[in-house]
Amino acid sequence: MKRILVAAGVTLLAACSHDVRTPVALDTLVVPNQAPWLILGDGPEQLEVKGLDQSVKLQPEPPLAKALEAQLRAAVQKDYFTNLTIACDGPKAALRGGDEDAPDAVRLELSLHCVINARGYVSSHDYRATSTTKVPTGSDNAAYARALVTLLRDGAAQIAAGLEPDVRNSLPK
Repeated sequence: MKRILVAAGVTLLAACSHDVRTPVALDTLVVPNQAPWLILGDGPEQLEVKGLDQSVKLQPEPPLAKALEAQLRAAVQKDYFTNLTIACDGPKAALRGGDEDAPDAVRLELSLHCVINARGYVSSHDYRATSTTKVPTGSDNAAYARALVTLLRDGAAQIAAGLEPDVRNSLPK
């Protein structure tokens, strides 16, 4: 009986050791609370880089949605007017690497849906962003973690570039 329990314990530990998540520090993207009238829902808690030979799972801290929210808040702060609110669903995010046409690159695809309420005038918008950066083939997990910071900053800038004119155009005339 003891042998069975020991074997089961070893098997369980071996199975758990393959699910290694690499922490990603996104605190450099989180700025002080600006634009509290922009709210982003929860997003994925971890990201797996698809398309690689090895398994790479990234655990963003703070969560990816909080970092994206902070970047968007900073970008649209200057466009605020009274009675403006922006509510966005949680972002969808996917990381992909090792494509045939760019084996030394990793790509982040971001998407989210936002509802802009401007003094009672409501509009709804979908936003998508794709950003790419180089990560040499065979790199360790830390290289992908560093890449995520760059990719998220670039993706947030692309989404903000679409969100800013939508906010300005939502102002009743």
